Amino acid sequence: MEKLKELRKSCESRRIPIISLATERFLWKLLRKHKPKICLEIWGAVGYSSIYIGWVIKDRGGKITSFEISYPAYQEGLQNSKEAHCYNIISYPYDVLYAPIKKLVQSPVDFIFIDGQKSQYGEYLEIVEKFSSPHTVIVIDDVIKYHNKLVSLYSFLRKKQINCVWTPKGGSFGWENYTGDLRNRKHKWNEAFSDFENSRVYQIIQLEPDDGVMVIVK
Repeated sequence: MEKLKELRKSCESRRIPIISLATERFLWKLLRKHKPKICLEIWGAVGYSSIYIGWVIKDRGGKITSFEISYPAYQEGLQNSKEAHCYNIISYPYDVLYAPIKKLVQSPVDFIFIDGQKSQYGEYLEIVEKFSSPHTVIVIDDVIKYHNKLVSLYSFLRKKQINCVWTPKGGSFGWENYTGDLRNRKHKWNEAFSDFENSRVYQIIQLEPDDGVMVIVK
């Protein structure tokens, strides 16, 4: 999408944090596999990730609700979504920790993407858990680069007894295994997620030399 290319260039020049290209490719694969209809995003910034997710899911009638605490960023996100002709995005200028979220988010949610204040990841999960179902997939960004800020996240995981899966079926999704032609990774990806179907677990997936995402499956 041309608008996304322009927006990425603009964000990089203004040093506005957005998802990396590696995370973008990862989300494409995951969204195509799980085919969510109702998505939720915590902190959408100027709309890049909202537009990307909305673009991937729109051909199946999917919608995404996004929260952004900064009002100027929220306003810019609205304009960017409009210019991208991405009309399946519902955006709110609220801190999700204090917003009347029950009135704003359709439940249950199929897919949740969290990329807000790292120190508050655990608090975000406490809230979004109320909207999840046995089929909900949660992706949390930047869990390697900012690992020292994730005390609340790991406290939540321990409290809820959500266990870690590092090497499903003897393989890992490290940087060296994930890059390259995604079609060549399809078999390994499907094998790994078959381990997640009957238990509530998380996995850290390294997508870049210094960063990656956490995936939680109920």
